[in-house]
Amino acid sequence: MKHNSHHGHFEAPREKRRLTGKQKGIIGIVLALAVLAGVATGIYKTLVKPPEKPQPVQEETQDANTQPEPEVKKPTIKHVVTKVDEQTGEEVEEETELPASHQTGVYNILICGTDDDGYRTDTIIVAHLNETTHDVALMSVPRDTVVLNGSGGIMKINSVYAGGGADGMAMLGFELDGYVLVNLKAFRETVELVGGVEFDVPQDMYYNDPSQDLYINLKAGKQTLDGEKAMELVRFRKGYATQDIQRTQTQQQFLKALAKQCLSVSSLTKLREFADIFSQYVTTNLTTGNMVWFGKELLSCDFDNMKTYTAEGEGAMINGGSYYPLYAGKLVQVGNESFNPYDAPVTLDTVNVITPEVARSYQKPAEPEPAEEPTELENPGETGEEPPDEEVPEDKNPDDTESENPDTLPEETPEEGQDNWMSPDELFEDITQTDETP
Repeated sequence: MKHNSHHGHFEAPREKRRLTGKQKGIIGIVLALAVLAGVATGIYKTLVKPPEKPQPVQEETQDANTQPEPEVKKPTIKHVVTKVDEQTGEEVEEETELPASHQTGVYNILICGTDDDGYRTDTIIVAHLNETTHDVALMSVPRDTVVLNGSGGIMKINSVYAGGGADGMAMLGFELDGYVLVNLKAFRETVELVGGVEFDVPQDMYYNDPSQDLYINLKAGKQTLDGEKAMELVRFRKGYATQDIQRTQTQQQFLKALAKQCLSVSSLTKLREFADIFSQYVTTNLTTGNMVWFGKELLSCDFDNMKTYTAEGEGAMINGGSYYPLYAGKLVQVGNESFNPYDAPVTLDTVNVITPEVARSYQKPAEPEPAEEPTELENPGETGEEPPDEEVPEDKNPDDTESENPDTLPEETPEEGQDNWMSPDELFEDITQTDETP
């Protein structure tokens, strides 16, 4: 007990305040939440991140009968290095080429919409995101685009999925950072989950194919499309003047509207439902953390300014099949404008495209017609000798007969091995593909 001389009286000792059980419980909850928040932050930073850039893979021994998938050839940057010549002692400038590096925050993802059986990619899109500028872009690849198969021949790119997942995209001239294969059911259920998408249908669409259980009946004009009607819109092809080209443009416009709807405030409350659809109908090499990271970045993107492209080429008939070889120069131009992930431009040397000129070389020559069998003589009493050839009159110009002029080669007719090369308009007007979806 202390004596307070200033006031002239004694001060009683203060009692220590003890926390009640309720107060201790509140403090414990706060501490637990703080720990959980720290753990959650650590987990978030560890898992929610962009995909890792592809690393060079050590070459493996290839089967002699298997043709390896063409590798992406990176562009190079020229560097001038100053060296001292050991003999003369003078400084000499030498030019060297080094592989280009990836730009920070630039990603390209392959998105494929597979048909009901999962073996054909009905829709093929390369999606681009720049984390720094938040620019987004889409490039559609027509499904009849020509690519090499494993045997040195050619096939359509929509068959690539059946032949080996997301391979076959080395033609672009740059590496992809991941792939997402989406079943048609995922597309339909996503549209349903966001309550439909308002869209201006560009024209009346009508098409029936019972063999594919496909029935399309849409009227032109602005309307809200549910999942089923959205499926009809993106699968319609036969009624367009340029078929697959106009179809990809309509798909791009609808995907832009769908993306804006998915990223709206009302849709973000349904993350669990989105995850259920994703886990059931989507095949990807991206992690859940990668997908969350992309979703977070897309919230900052302006989809009204999203750039859309379709890989350009021309229609062709090759060995009885319809193909769409691409223009290499156009692909390089589009790649450098909106998709190139490197710090150096993509060039014609780095793309791996089957161009129209190359596609012509795969046209097989027409088989010769079988010779006619000799007919029996009507009169057995005849000798069977052929009548002598008619003499050409002396005053007839021998140049009138092409075969008699050794300096002139006969013109090759389509039946003798021409390509039957067609313009895009002729191809889309005349070709009927009964084995593929519209």
